[in-house]
Amino acid sequence: MTAQDAQASSAAVNTVTAPGRLPAARHRRPRRVALGRPTVPSGIAVAAGNASGILIGLASGIVTARVLGPTDRGAFVATQTMSGVAAVVLTLGVTQAAVTDRSSDSDLVGPLLAQVAAVALAATVLFGVLAGAGAQPWLGICGVVGAAAATAGAVASSLASGMAQRRSRMTGEFQVVRLVPTLAGLFLLVMAWRAGTRDVGVWLLCSGVGVAVPAVMMLVRSLGGLEKLRRLARIVPSRALVQGAVAALPTAIGAQVIYRLDSVVVAAALPTASVAFYGVAATASLTCTALGQAVGMVAFSRLRHARGADQQRLLIQRGVKWALGVAAGVALPVTIFAPDLITLCYGREFLPAVDPTRALVLAAIPLSADYLLIHALLSLSGQRSVYGTQALAATLTIIVLCVTVPTGNLALVATASIAIYTLSAALMFGAVMRRTAPGRTAPSRTAFVEQS
Repeated sequence: MTAQDAQASSAAVNTVTAPGRLPAARHRRPRRVALGRPTVPSGIAVAAGNASGILIGLASGIVTARVLGPTDRGAFVATQTMSGVAAVVLTLGVTQAAVTDRSSDSDLVGPLLAQVAAVALAATVLFGVLAGAGAQPWLGICGVVGAAAATAGAVASSLASGMAQRRSRMTGEFQVVRLVPTLAGLFLLVMAWRAGTRDVGVWLLCSGVGVAVPAVMMLVRSLGGLEKLRRLARIVPSRALVQGAVAALPTAIGAQVIYRLDSVVVAAALPTASVAFYGVAATASLTCTALGQAVGMVAFSRLRHARGADQQRLLIQRGVKWALGVAAGVALPVTIFAPDLITLCYGREFLPAVDPTRALVLAAIPLSADYLLIHALLSLSGQRSVYGTQALAATLTIIVLCVTVPTGNLALVATASIAIYTLSAALMFGAVMRRTAPGRTAPSRTAFVEQS
């Protein structure tokens, strides 16, 4: 996946709920909300933002594939996959914690900006080590800087989206902070194309800087602008913010890293051409997943206001049905016409991606429901069910990857995802149905936190 692919996927499909009840912030007056009415426009806006992010990610993937070819694009994707996963881990659950934190916005300025700076430093060291050790020899100075910038930019964008959610600005600011960095990254990639360079390091630099600069600028703006920076009092986070981040971190990592393990292992272990082919398959899968989940999220956006287990059960069933239906409606034609679509978008050089693409888009059908069911279980205080299922999925994924990746057969690697995602979704759905069984008292409702 490219940086834009990774951001589009995290914004579109990685919907996570911070455990615990949402406390009323001292600086905001809680509002009484009629069931469903305000949430539907927000759900539609999020769905539209998801679709836009998908299109931007696809455009970025097509540009890099057409210009770089399989081998060099594989190198580009390998680094960006590592960058995307590093960003998820280094966000440290702070995005979710910032949404529910009780302190004033000014108390968050120092800690959030210090985190972005620390991420930039840590990512520079990480990719510098990868380059120096020869694990990613194509990096060079430009590549290291670009990968570090992409990582820091992804974290800054995530934190800015958290600030937008904190203020309930889901139809405006939240969409801007998700889409502008990916658009800027695409713009600089097009500039690299027009300049005629095929240096992977330069392409990584353009992609990373394009994401990082607007993301950091929007984070600073969301924190009050340069005026707040002049009055910066502290950079150490409060105990409450740290506790919220620690509580959210397992879910954030579980929901976003476990289902990328195959891409990470492929990027680390296989030749760069194979990485490029698997990246095409992963992008197609993410598109199907994101479209299915975006539609299901419109129903799920009402869940926090549902009264009683029966209404919760109905909303969850409706959201899952829509997610599976839309994902299947997209995945099945892609499976049939995969050779034509890959040739049209990426060129005939990428036809070896056909078989893994078919497998991963079929795996996207249960995966589209899986993310929504994580969302539902956490809102129903079902953290243990989520953690247990994610641990099982991670264990099975690691075992299967240890067996399949050494064969170099990408279709075999991808096919295992169908079984694992189906099992995970089935276990999640069973847990949700048990918690909303007729006659059961509705558990405390929690806040939904969309991670970008």
